[in-house]
Amino acid sequence: MNRRSFLAASGAAASAQPKDRRPNVVLVVMDDFGIGQFAPHAAKVTPAMFDPGYREYLAAKNVPYSAEESIDIARRAMPTIDGLARNGVVFEQAYSSSNLCSPSRAGIFTGQSPNRFGVYNNIDFLKTGLPRGTILAEKLQRAGYATAMIGKYHVGTRDESIRQAAFRERGMTPGDLAKLPQAERQNFERHGGYVGSIIEDHHPLNYGFDYYFGYNHHECPFYDSEHIWENRTFTGVQKRYNTELFADKAIEFAKKSRGEGKPFFVEVAFHAVHGPLQPKAPDRYFERFPSKSYELSNFYAHVNAVDSAVAAIRAAMGPDEWRNTLFMFTADNGAPVSLQTPPPGNAPHRGHKGNYLLGGIRVPLLVHWPEKIRTARSVKTLASSMDLMPTALEAAGVAAPTNLDGKSLLPAATGAAPKPRHLRWAGIHARAWGYTRETTIGEFNQRREESPGAWAVTDGAFLLRFTGTTIPGLFSDLPDGAPPKLELFDLREDPGESKDIAAQLPQVVTRLKKIHEDEARTLPPPPVWRRDRWEELMRPAK
Repeated sequence: MNRRSFLAASGAAASAQPKDRRPNVVLVVMDDFGIGQFAPHAAKVTPAMFDPGYREYLAAKNVPYSAEESIDIARRAMPTIDGLARNGVVFEQAYSSSNLCSPSRAGIFTGQSPNRFGVYNNIDFLKTGLPRGTILAEKLQRAGYATAMIGKYHVGTRDESIRQAAFRERGMTPGDLAKLPQAERQNFERHGGYVGSIIEDHHPLNYGFDYYFGYNHHECPFYDSEHIWENRTFTGVQKRYNTELFADKAIEFAKKSRGEGKPFFVEVAFHAVHGPLQPKAPDRYFERFPSKSYELSNFYAHVNAVDSAVAAIRAAMGPDEWRNTLFMFTADNGAPVSLQTPPPGNAPHRGHKGNYLLGGIRVPLLVHWPEKIRTARSVKTLASSMDLMPTALEAAGVAAPTNLDGKSLLPAATGAAPKPRHLRWAGIHARAWGYTRETTIGEFNQRREESPGAWAVTDGAFLLRFTGTTIPGLFSDLPDGAPPKLELFDLREDPGESKDIAAQLPQVVTRLKKIHEDEARTLPPPPVWRRDRWEELMRPAK
């Protein structure tokens, strides 16, 4: 069914059934998308706000575009989101629950810090899943909502039985696989949908979702993907451009749900703009951003495709249905910032995905609900992607669990005065996911788990960050390694984290450090991430 047909069918279903005024909930999550690349923020970015190290990196690479050109394209790439922002609420100080994909998504699903269930790194989900009974979809499903997870899941363990069956079919052993050329190894790993698979115990359908169309992996090729599953069935090769494919699946689910007279919750977790970004976006997007740089044009073409997907979802629902839809938009973590993921990156912050500089954890956050949020505003209240769960529950009239780290955003969105709060993070503090990877001695992916850990705490005004021991021989700029360090930054005056003021404000250091220490005593160890790194953060020697 095309989108126009869906709109007509949706209207007919609505007129034939009692009106259920509980709002629909549409959550859109982009992948590795920087705060500076988000059009409502890009409107305020200047070249002076770029990460100095990233600016030097781009100059050394002799990129064929100016900072001004990249900012201009970023401002134009999301007209739909920009329009929603002008009629909704943009949270100007929003953070993810982690600097990496899997833990940050766990925070979105559960409204809790992923550290609370032993997750500090992507690799911890190789041996664990989400704690049962804790996630948003389960609560809404029990309240009568139709629920769907579309796109990137990445919070569970792959189904190794698929891989073992492939070995048996080919008379091979894991040792034989290691001897094959890289292309043959990759083909083998894709066999039967193994790469995007998930074990039954961690399957989305066992976590409150009625429908699943997605992949349990860090990335999904834009075209010809062999990672995607529909419910419990491997879908084979999906030739379509996945941004449009995921949007259409969301539209189909919305139509079916309203046809049944149910309010719905759908999370659409797009692959865009996670690398690799070499596949060119469709011409209908690419041609909107002509420049001398393929990478610049292509990146924002993929961004624009997501924006167009949001427009299609909104149009398909129709104005009446959309008016009573809580729409939330965010990203899982900061951008990796490299040649493929161009400026403005995470401006005005330093750092990138994978580390606990602000660039790794600042994210866009937009809330739009015409039925209830009638005054557009930009809110400087400290916010988190963990807040999306309690926000949706409050909108649906469902009581939120009392143990959440997240807080409903609706009071702030409707003008209430903010209440004091803090956010805290702990996990791997690595260079492998951004431009600083080039300082790694050796292959960065092979050495990334040797990176130190870090923890950080913010109250919105200050951020305190502890970085663990850096071993000798890991980074070219620190050949002798580096001891642990504790730094304090004033976020109001220094969003670029250029001046450590710990020595000047010891009382602030003590206060924020105590927050971390009190919580750290309650946190379990990781199932996979290095125990020595964790212990330096959570159980420091006296």
